[in-house]
Amino acid sequence: MGRNSFTVDENRNGFQRFVDKLRLRSHPLLRACLGEFCGTLVLMVFGCGLMAQVILGNHAFGGFLSVSLGWGMAVTFGVFFAGSCAAGHVNPAVTVGFACAGKFPFRHVPFYILSQLAGGFIGSLVVFGVYREKIYQYIEAKDAGHFLVETTGAIFVTRPSASQFTCFLDQVLGTALLAAGVLVMIDPKAWQMPKHLVPLYVGLLIYAIVGCFAINCGGALNPARDLCPRLVILICGWGFNAFSADNYFFWVPIVGPIVGAILGSVLYELTIGIHLDPINTPVDQRQEKPDTNMELEQRLLC
Repeated sequence: MGRNSFTVDENRNGFQRFVDKLRLRSHPLLRACLGEFCGTLVLMVFGCGLMAQVILGNHAFGGFLSVSLGWGMAVTFGVFFAGSCAAGHVNPAVTVGFACAGKFPFRHVPFYILSQLAGGFIGSLVVFGVYREKIYQYIEAKDAGHFLVETTGAIFVTRPSASQFTCFLDQVLGTALLAAGVLVMIDPKAWQMPKHLVPLYVGLLIYAIVGCFAINCGGALNPARDLCPRLVILICGWGFNAFSADNYFFWVPIVGPIVGAILGSVLYELTIGIHLDPINTPVDQRQEKPDTNMELEQRLLC
């Protein structure tokens, strides 16, 4: 008994030493990038998995309510995963928008975006692997053996039902609301929301935006949410139609969210953010005290 206990303790200590070598204590940016990768992967696994259920099940396993709520929860859990060791953006547009508003260091933007795109690609690929058999069955039974972006491709990518100009405006507005909404949640001079509640409220915000604006073009609101799965279906059977479909619509859910996030972030700062005092500061003692670059960076990079 004593010998077995010693062996277990020895194995545990050996594993702990191995884990200690993997810890990224002295590499906060790398740790943050790993968090963004995992968070965006989780977001796409839940989101595209939801769309596969709805489309392959002929809407017997979900309708529009489950789509809007499901994407909201996908974002919630993506932010939960990423926010434990990163800023929890899981969205290149949000990263760019926050940087333009002075809420995120510009030098970290490329690393965050690459991590988010990599996570989105792997997450989409995972869903394709899980649903590959069902997708092929659907293609043979209903699409005469053809890989159509209009049907099975819609599991992964968004599609327009209005002009590209209207869809572009839709994405700009939706992502502006998203960026401004997230900023008011995390702004230390606003509601001072507990960090553990932010992912839940971000998910509710996504639910509201998708529920109100999805009819035009699906409510991507995130370049990684559309571009990454397009790359997956490009190499998994749909070919270049992944990008040429709907008159080369692919650029709209990339450019629109970036423009919207920049506008939403900057307008929030100009109209609300810079005019706020910390809510726990007595009125007669309130004064502007902007964050230093070091304080801002420490808060955003955990």
